[in-house]
Amino acid sequence: MNRLKSILLILIIISSCQTRDEFPDISNQIDFEYKQLKYSREVSSENLKGIHFFSKDSSLIEKVGYEYRMKLIYDNQNNLIETHNCRMYNCNLSSRKFYFYDKSNNLIGSSSTYKFNSKVHRDTIKFEQTKFYNLENQIEKELIFRGNGYETWKNYEYSENRIIREVEIQNYDTIWIGNYFYDKNNNLIQISRRFKEKYEIELFFYNKFNKIAENRIMSNENKVGKYTSHSSNNNSTEYKYYENGLIKEKTHYNHLAEERWKYIYKYEKKKY
Repeated sequence: MNRLKSILLILIIISSCQTRDEFPDISNQIDFEYKQLKYSREVSSENLKGIHFFSKDSSLIEKVGYEYRMKLIYDNQNNLIETHNCRMYNCNLSSRKFYFYDKSNNLIGSSSTYKFNSKVHRDTIKFEQTKFYNLENQIEKELIFRGNGYETWKNYEYSENRIIREVEIQNYDTIWIGNYFYDKNNNLIQISRRFKEKYEIELFFYNKFNKIAENRIMSNENKVGKYTSHSSNNNSTEYKYYENGLIKEKTHYNHLAEERWKYIYKYEKKKY
């Protein structure tokens, strides 16, 4: 009996170790100004889900999580030009993604390599332009999806430098028409997408500092039934902030206003 209890205890310990999303502290490998620590539901070492590292100008330069690390590289105009998805935490073994801009610093396309190769240079990479802009540097058209014989594009219309309408097209067939609405502070408060009997409405609510306090989405595209616990088209997310404007909490609710997940954010400056 004692032997059986010992075996069960060992199995419990092994199981608990395997389910914890632990990852190493690699802060000493990164030149950063401050870091954002992301916790699930409550602040504890067991609930730490990820760390984002920021530079002195508040640019995100690294993301680290369970078996995950990404490096972000910028040019001298602070345009994101490259990301390294590192294998585990070793960035010498990475897939790389390059981002390309026009002469006005508008993002126009990207290209990925799936094996780390230090000899690859962005000037030699071929890429397809997927974002197109007007003379005012406003995005007019962008490729949303391509695959399995389908192409989905979004086209945008403007008034007073604000998007007022979007039309989503799949293989020349219109699938959504969206109208944008703003408040007196030019905050986007609603996107109403409709096509025939189908609708999707996004609502945005703001706090007194004009920072988004809640994002709500409602749709009949995918039916919500009696036993539906979560719908990607019917839910809401609430946001709370610190006094300096940095995000403090995000809480996500399903269509029944039941909490699905909650993240709490803490910040630490680098200790020199």
